[in-house]
Amino acid sequence: MKTFRPVYVREFKCDGKACDSRCCRDWKIYVDEDTRQKYLSLPDGDREDFFRHVTDEQALRPTASGACPFLNDDNLCDLQLARGEEFLPAVCQSFPRVTYKLDAETYLQAMTLTCPVAAIEILLRNEPITFEFADDEVKTRLMFDFTDKLSRPVEEFFTVQRDAIEILQRRDMSINRRLKRLCKFFGEKSVPVEFDIESNAAALAEIFGETYDANLTVDRKTRLVENYLAAREIVLPQLREHFSIVAENWLVNEFVMRLYPCAFVGDDKFNCRVFVTSFRLAEFAAVLTALARGRLTVESFLEMLCALSDKLNHSTGGMDAIKTFAALHDAEIFAALMLDD
Repeated sequence: MKTFRPVYVREFKCDGKACDSRCCRDWKIYVDEDTRQKYLSLPDGDREDFFRHVTDEQALRPTASGACPFLNDDNLCDLQLARGEEFLPAVCQSFPRVTYKLDAETYLQAMTLTCPVAAIEILLRNEPITFEFADDEVKTRLMFDFTDKLSRPVEEFFTVQRDAIEILQRRDMSINRRLKRLCKFFGEKSVPVEFDIESNAAALAEIFGETYDANLTVDRKTRLVENYLAAREIVLPQLREHFSIVAENWLVNEFVMRLYPCAFVGDDKFNCRVFVTSFRLAEFAAVLTALARGRLTVESFLEMLCALSDKLNHSTGGMDAIKTFAALHDAEIFAALMLDD
């Protein structure tokens, strides 16, 4: 058994005090069958102490403040303190790790940015993200089975991922040139067209509204585009100068965590278009964040990237809008709208 993972998966340690136990608040946590059976096997009193907090739909009933009923005043989990990690619901045991089963003996693990502690560990690394193959047993009970979903053999998949990540970590090139190189690597036709800023803004405003469930009217979309265009030429150069390593780390983590270029049904070119468009959406959101707050700081940029990752993980509307855009246009239009110089 072997597991491919960024080294920070091994290094990660949960610290509820560092993030106010964000994952233990305002999230619906379902009790998987394995966890349910473990608590059913306990003595009556211990069993009742657990199940009185479980709803009819087999989810933990939050407190009035929205917190998990087992979160104590020290932002620690009473379940884990009393019985160990193996008695946690599967999602609690695994988060923020994401685990994929690729074949009978091969797994891939990454981490999601919806955990603020993980986000800091991932995004603020100065050195390029490195990876390892580990022989450790995969302990998590929650994993996504991709054994029938990869579009290529596992070893070939890892080769393609490695080559793509090498492109994304080419620090002698701008992020934009890396994305163009990546698109070419995955079969996107190179076309000599000029980047269309206004059409780019209109497309991203549409996707932004779907991602954030904003239900934007035509007038609101128009104002959003106007505000973005007014600030774009100021904010994006600052972003690319001061946050290029953060952007690189986001791109690499996103590429691995979603299993690109096999993230979605479709060929490599389609998956690469989804990937690039997701990053353009991140830039769009960064400009709007800078407008709202007066400037873009490391803290506000990381907070925005965490929020966007959360939306892309849980908002089907946003990812559907990105996939629709990626499938809709020919090479010339896609380049004009998404491949900036």
